[in-house]
Parts: sequence; C-alpha cells; structure tokens
Amino acid sequence: MDNETEDNARNAVEEGKTAIEQATNLLNMMSALRGKLNIQDGAGQRYLEKIKPDMAQLKEAETEILSNYSGKPATKQKKRRNNMMSALHRHGRA
Repeated sequence: MDNETEDNARNAVEEGKTAIEQATNLLNMMSALRGKLNIQDGAGQRYLEKIKPDMAQLKEAETEILSNYSGKPATKQKKRRNNMMSALHRHGRA
C-alpha cells in the first residue's frame, strides 16, 4: 500500500511539473506574440470591446471604481467645504 501511495504522489508531482512547464511555455509564447504585434500594457481596449464587451465593461468599471474610491475622500470633502465657504464669502453671507 505504501508503494501505491508513493507512486501516486510521484505521478501527481510529475503532472504538476509538466503543467507548470506548459504554463511557462504559454506565457513565453504570449510575450513573444505581444512583442511581434507591438502590444503594450493598456492596449487592446477597442479589441476587447468588439470581442468581449462584458469584459471591457468590467475593466472600465474597475478603473472607474479605482479612480473614484482611491482612499482620499477626506480631500474631496475638504475641497467642497472650502468651495462652499468661498461662495458664501463672495455673496457676503458668512
């Protein structure tokens, strides 16, 4: 029984190694294709919109969320308060 479990474990390890090798080969092929096609990071948004519009919308929503909620709400509130106070001062009500 020990020999069977050891053999199964070795087989699993070998399968894992081959899967990792295949993944690294695919990544290398993708980087080579990106180099040939002159694709840089951020390029291909229009292509994404044509091929996978849902994915393009998700990417746009993600960037919008990250830009709007980047952890700086206090500065927006402070800026708004300063604008309101300056408007009140302009009209002579403060």
